[in-house]
Amino acid sequence: MSYKPAMPAPTRWARAVLACAVLSCSLLAPSAWASTEAAGSLAAAAAAELAKKVTAPSAILMEATTGRVLWEKNADTPRPIASVVKIMTLALVMEALAAHRIGLSDNVITSEHVASMGGSQIWLEPGESMAVSDLLKAVAVESANDAAVALAEHVAGSEAAFVAMMNERARGLGCTNTRFVNATGLPESGTDDDCVSSARDVAIMSRELLRYPEIHEWLTIWIGYVRDGKNMLTNTNRLVRFYPGADGLKTGYTDRAKYCLSATAVRNNVRVIGVVLGVPTSSVRFAEASTLLDYGFKMCEAHLLAKAGQELGRVRVVRGVETSVNVSAASDLSVVTLRGEGGKIEARIALPQQLPAPVEQGRPVGRMVALLDGVEVARVDVVAAQAVPKAAWFRLVSRHTREYVRALFLFAPH
Repeated sequence: MSYKPAMPAPTRWARAVLACAVLSCSLLAPSAWASTEAAGSLAAAAAAELAKKVTAPSAILMEATTGRVLWEKNADTPRPIASVVKIMTLALVMEALAAHRIGLSDNVITSEHVASMGGSQIWLEPGESMAVSDLLKAVAVESANDAAVALAEHVAGSEAAFVAMMNERARGLGCTNTRFVNATGLPESGTDDDCVSSARDVAIMSRELLRYPEIHEWLTIWIGYVRDGKNMLTNTNRLVRFYPGADGLKTGYTDRAKYCLSATAVRNNVRVIGVVLGVPTSSVRFAEASTLLDYGFKMCEAHLLAKAGQELGRVRVVRGVETSVNVSAASDLSVVTLRGEGGKIEARIALPQQLPAPVEQGRPVGRMVALLDGVEVARVDVVAAQAVPKAAWFRLVSRHTREYVRALFLFAPH
């Protein structure tokens, strides 16, 4: 896959299109049609095989970067999901950290309500203080209910307020089959009320959590410790140790929910999410989630369109020490497709006609967008590769004089 970066056109924005990218059906070469047909055949074959191998009542396989569903089974059926609820709990905590509303070093004081939690826990005592970083570790590794509620109270002031945030975020993500009643996934004591969701909604929430790559620092811990090494934590998700590339996400079990898991793994720049709900045994849960991930990697491939730092063109600089500046990709831009669908990718670079000096190195000046079937699936900033200071007035006068003299000689009659 190659392309030629375009210089700014005489319009406000310049667009450069990858030479290998084709969207219009009329432009598709016969090989592209064949690739598209091959991709469809591969997906159909995988779907037939998964239908035989996955016994979970509800399941889904999703490509993480685009949210494309690769396979599903009763994916919109609402059902209890137990501690898989903590995916949303962790997402809101990571959001609060990113927004600097809370900090990893914050000490959280255990309330009576937190200490009353049952199920999996780290036995927090009323009045005990623990850092947010350790509480996050306890939730991500041990699925500790008391730590989850402690974090909820720290973020929102009370678990009830935090649950309201969880439901609001679920609605915002389009999770139409999700309803939270607490931050843990535990059945409400003395009632039939329970947190419910669907395989599709869990996958959507998993994508939301994956927006914060720092979470893998905790999700991938196999054996961890809190209270200065006095208490050991063991990861409830065995895939992070035994499945190559696995780095999350969350297990769950209650009598009502049975065994549940949202699993994710990354290989060769392809990340997939596999969700299984309502599985009768823990071993089947991990086996079927592994099967989903296996098929995801068989079905998908990544296409690197630009590397971080790759030069993409030049932009004119007005009143600068230099008259133009190189621009480059701020980070890698890649697109994941079904195998054989690479011909459907289009990339566009948008740059301004000119920039006023000074221009700071690393300053975003444009964007590079990747489209699949005409729909945007990824984008990166295009940044100035070097700094261009503002030129002194005498330097500008000297430059303009030289240009004027050059123009006189160029257009003088001979």
